[in-house]
Amino acid sequence: HPMVAYFRGYCREKLGESGADDYAEAAHLKTTYVFAYGEEEFSALNAALARNENDANAHLLLGDWHFARGESDLALSEWNRSRANNPSLPVVDASVGLALLRIKGNFAAAVEAFEQGIKNDSRNETNYAGAVAATTLLRKSPAERVKILERYPDLAAMPTSLVFELALSRAEAGDYSGATKMFSDRFFGREEGGTNVREVWIEVKLSQALGLSHAGHCAEALDIVNNLGSPVAGLEFTNNGLESILESARTSYLLGELFSSCGQKMEADRRYERASRSAELSQVVWAWAAARKREGYDAQVWRDRLTSSLSQAETRIHTSSFKGWWTYTAATLQIALGREDQGKNSLREVVLLPESLMSYHLARQALAGETPR
Repeated sequence: HPMVAYFRGYCREKLGESGADDYAEAAHLKTTYVFAYGEEEFSALNAALARNENDANAHLLLGDWHFARGESDLALSEWNRSRANNPSLPVVDASVGLALLRIKGNFAAAVEAFEQGIKNDSRNETNYAGAVAATTLLRKSPAERVKILERYPDLAAMPTSLVFELALSRAEAGDYSGATKMFSDRFFGREEGGTNVREVWIEVKLSQALGLSHAGHCAEALDIVNNLGSPVAGLEFTNNGLESILESARTSYLLGELFSSCGQKMEADRRYERASRSAELSQVVWAWAAARKREGYDAQVWRDRLTSSLSQAETRIHTSSFKGWWTYTAATLQIALGREDQGKNSLREVVLLPESLMSYHLARQALAGETPR
C-alpha cells in the first residue's frame, strides 16, 4: 500500500533518519483503490515530493486530496504533473477526465483524457462511461460512441453496464443485429435498483421495430412487435418479466405510434388508452401524450397534472439515489410544459450524473426530439 510506505518514510524523517528508501518504494507501488484524505496524508505526500518532485504516485494522491476538498484546479495541476512524470499510470486519466467533464465542462479535453485512459487502463469502466458522456455532450454520432466502447479488450467479459450502453448505442446507430448479439452467452445478475436487462432488451427491439416502420417496412416491424413478449431461445431472461415493461405508458405510447403509422388504428387506440391510464410519476409525460390522441382530452386537467408531477420529480432529484433518472423525468415534463430550453439543459445535466435506469440513452433520445412536446 503506497500510503503505508509514504507514512513510514515520513515517520523515519521525523525520527531524524532517512525516508528515501520508503518514498522510493511508495513511488512504484500500485495506486488502484488508494486515496488520500487526511492531514497526515497531505504532510507525508509533500515530504515525499520534497525528496523527489517527479514522484508520479505522490502527485496523483495529492491531486485526490485536493479534489476531495473541492479544489479542482489544484487537483488537475497535481494530476497533470503525475501524468507528465508517468504517462502510463493507471487511474489518473479517469480522474482528470471526470474533473474536466463534470467540473470544468471542457468536454473535448475530457474525451482526450478518457481515450488516453483507455490506452493506459483499458479495463477501467470509468474511462468508457466518461467518454460516452463527453461525446454525447459534444453531439457526436452513435457510431463514434460504439467505436469507443468496442475498444474494451474483452467484449465477452465486458461489465454489464457497458454491455447495456454498447447495445443501446448500436441500436441508436441502426445496428440492430449487433445490438441483439450483446445479449447472447452472458449472465445478467440482478442489482438492487439497477437497470433490468429486460428493459434494455425491449428498448433495443422496440427501436428496431420503430426504425422499420419509419422506413415503411410495416410487415417486418409488426412481426417484431407481435413477438416482443415471447421467449427467445438462448436468452433465459426473456422467459418472464417482460409483460410489465410492455405495459408501461412509454412502451404503450410508442407502440400506439407504430400501429398508427402502419394503419392499424384500432390497435393504436388500444395502446393509447392503456398508456393514458398510467398513474406512475415517471410515466406521466407518456400518459399525457397518449391522452391527446383520444377523445375527451382536457388540456387544463392534464396541464395541472404535468405541473404537479414536475414538482414531485424535482423533489425526487434531491431525495432519491437515482438522481439521473429523476433529472431525466423532470426534463421531459419541462419540455411537455413548453419550457424547451430548461428541459434541454436538464437533459444535458443527466449525462453529467452517474448513469441510472438507461438515463443516458433516454436523455439522448429526448435531446434528439424524441419526447412528447
